[in-house]
Amino acid sequence: MPDDRFDVTILGGGPAGATAAILLGRRGYAVALIDKAKFPRPATCAGWVSAKVEPFLEELGISSSAILTHPFREVTLHSADFAKTARPRFEKPVGFLVDREAFDNVLVEAAVQHGATLFQGHAAADIRLGEASITITLANQQKVFSRLLLFAAGRGSELVERVGLPRNTGGTPLWTAQVEAPLPANFAATEPRVGVVLGLDGGGSFGLCCVGGHRVVVNINWSGEREKALPMLQTVCKLALQQQVVPVDLTPYVATTKAVLTPAAAALDMDTHVGKHTLLIGDAGGFVSAASNEGIYPAMWSAKLAVKAIEAALQTELSQDQLMTFDSLWRTQMADHLRSPHTDIRFLLPLIFQNQPMADRMGAAFFFGENL
Repeated sequence: MPDDRFDVTILGGGPAGATAAILLGRRGYAVALIDKAKFPRPATCAGWVSAKVEPFLEELGISSSAILTHPFREVTLHSADFAKTARPRFEKPVGFLVDREAFDNVLVEAAVQHGATLFQGHAAADIRLGEASITITLANQQKVFSRLLLFAAGRGSELVERVGLPRNTGGTPLWTAQVEAPLPANFAATEPRVGVVLGLDGGGSFGLCCVGGHRVVVNINWSGEREKALPMLQTVCKLALQQQVVPVDLTPYVATTKAVLTPAAAALDMDTHVGKHTLLIGDAGGFVSAASNEGIYPAMWSAKLAVKAIEAALQTELSQDQLMTFDSLWRTQMADHLRSPHTDIRFLLPLIFQNQPMADRMGAAFFFGENL
């Protein structure tokens, strides 16, 4: 097969795209993995991943102990003013603090080891869908040809419309903004801990304070107007320092960050994730948990299901019929994890800080996608 012609092209080298590249490469398919950045590269991330990702990594042949080095069990729920707290109890590990730059780089390196051809540093400038193949032109004018396309290029890319699908504008609109800094040396060896700040707007907006892994991260997920997101982040940083939830003053960093739109649970509002020769996965398909805005685990999960449909499509002339099975696959298996808890959290906030079972249920809903 010529170097520029592949069975599958994957746009986006994040967790969704790299996972799909590993699985397809291990099955012997010719895979092109395209990312506009050069790895390792930074990525906006709340700084944690669900413990459910651990068996996924093992399935990919990646040692979870090598990439998930900072497990956390200690979680504190805070009221918006930090005056009230609750400690949910968990029967199983909660998650891991992660460095997304390192995490993504390990996955991409594994994809290359399994045979994927990596095109990095040049964005896809154009996509042409033919009757039998796809032509992608990179910014450097290089052309890549393939039979099928997995679109994993992140949030709201205009290229989604080139394949006949709308951008994922549905779901719970959340503006995400975060700041981070290195931990002081005397805190670097402490047990990782996570704080969840509930009810920032009297409703569904929330914040995260992650301490461990040699850094501290404060993140907010704001469901109101974008221009109010950064002032709220400033407030959360200030209160978190005053209440000793974080050991570093992060307020000076707020001016250097920006709020980005996160497609929380947008997958549920999309009619289809299947275009001509194309599947949408990861953030591009809105596979982000509405309860916690955690996207790494759902992204990898969506990739795993997409590979089932892709492999079936590659083995038949009626490839589009097989691609269509992806919609039923993910809705059957992922919908409950993605959707918001079936309760207005505003009315539960007083109970969460007064009732241990309710705090436990809130913790399970946030970190494991369970229904309140």
